[in-house]
Amino acid sequence: MALKLPQPKDYRSAPLEDVELTKSIRTTLAGLDASAENLAEAITLPKECYTSEEWFEFEKRAVFDRDWVCVAHIGSIPNPRDYISININDDPLLVVRDQQNKIRVMSAVCAHRGSIIGEARGNCERLVCPLHHWTYDLHGKLIGAPEMNATVPLSELKLQASLPVLRSEVWNGWVFVNMAGQAKPLAPRVKVLTEEIKNHHMDEMLSTPNVELGPYSWNWKYMQENAIEPYHTWYLHRGIHDFAPSSLASFYEWDDADDGAVFHPTGFLDIDANFNMSFKCLFPIIKTLTEKERQRVMFVTVPPNLFFGAVPDGVFYYIILPAGANSLKLRVGFLYPEATLKDRNFEAIFKTAIDGLYAYNDQDVVSNARVHLGLKSRFAMRSRYAPKEKTLPQMNRWLVTRYKAYAAEVETRSQSVGNRKRQTRVPG
Repeated sequence: MALKLPQPKDYRSAPLEDVELTKSIRTTLAGLDASAENLAEAITLPKECYTSEEWFEFEKRAVFDRDWVCVAHIGSIPNPRDYISININDDPLLVVRDQQNKIRVMSAVCAHRGSIIGEARGNCERLVCPLHHWTYDLHGKLIGAPEMNATVPLSELKLQASLPVLRSEVWNGWVFVNMAGQAKPLAPRVKVLTEEIKNHHMDEMLSTPNVELGPYSWNWKYMQENAIEPYHTWYLHRGIHDFAPSSLASFYEWDDADDGAVFHPTGFLDIDANFNMSFKCLFPIIKTLTEKERQRVMFVTVPPNLFFGAVPDGVFYYIILPAGANSLKLRVGFLYPEATLKDRNFEAIFKTAIDGLYAYNDQDVVSNARVHLGLKSRFAMRSRYAPKEKTLPQMNRWLVTRYKAYAAEVETRSQSVGNRKRQTRVPG
């Protein structure tokens, strides 16, 4: 009998199979509460959270499957029929803007033999698999399959084979996907941040072409931690970060009902400063910003994998792409108003902006690799946080909530399976 596949839906819930809550995972879970306390009492996460591949498999399900993961900014696909590709934990995806300007996130894996569809980015009327030219429209629906009529009519194949379209959400121009399909909407959980950055109008900005950096040998969480805490800037980045000293950093109180992001501003010594070797904005200032907003950078982490800095003339960002517990890549880009990108001198000036950002990144690369090496040591210990690391217990709170929620899910499902087995057991 021929295999009958389910008809495609608007999106598919595609969670990974559960992992077993092994002894080591349970031990790590048992030690998490101390990391999610307030700043005065919190300690760092267990080192296994950064170095254990077994724990990362747990995280893939607890965090990357069950919450919103950033895949692109709409400014990377500004025109109808544009698409961009990205790989999230071994799942190749396409972020597509269709002919009607609707944004979709779909699998890039051909429904025939599994070949990957699409280039790094492109513009097309239809998506064609390079292996056997199976063809899909920008909704993910199969519209052509050469020579397959001899085996199965195309009309029937169309009902069985399509590119899964995943649940997605756009917030401030950022495109997020939820693999498991059941995450609470993101926008209601970033109310304070949305208000703080509204004058940047990020949803109207365009993105420069992305650059991928790495692979780097440290954990994705440490990448976020280093980016979002200002404690290290006076020490690691002394000299090049002095225009935005950590003494001018400020923080927000944590709200479990508004937990979609971790963020804080750092003030500038002078108005319209920026992260390059001139320490000034290189492009026109965004006209809708207040004077207060022109004298700060807003650092933002939308866990698990988006980090950005909103500065007076635009936004710089990293999309973090883990490749396990001990490796990651970064997809780096900049957002600017359309008028800025159209300036005839943009390319020449933009090189200075890139070189400026790399000056900070080069220092972070060395430091992050050293920290990860240290965390692998038997002598690595958990520690307290400094006042300027207030964002890190907040990040921990976000993580621990999701770790525990997934562990509870697994326990409940395991108990249900056990109960069913007992109920169906034939008396001896």
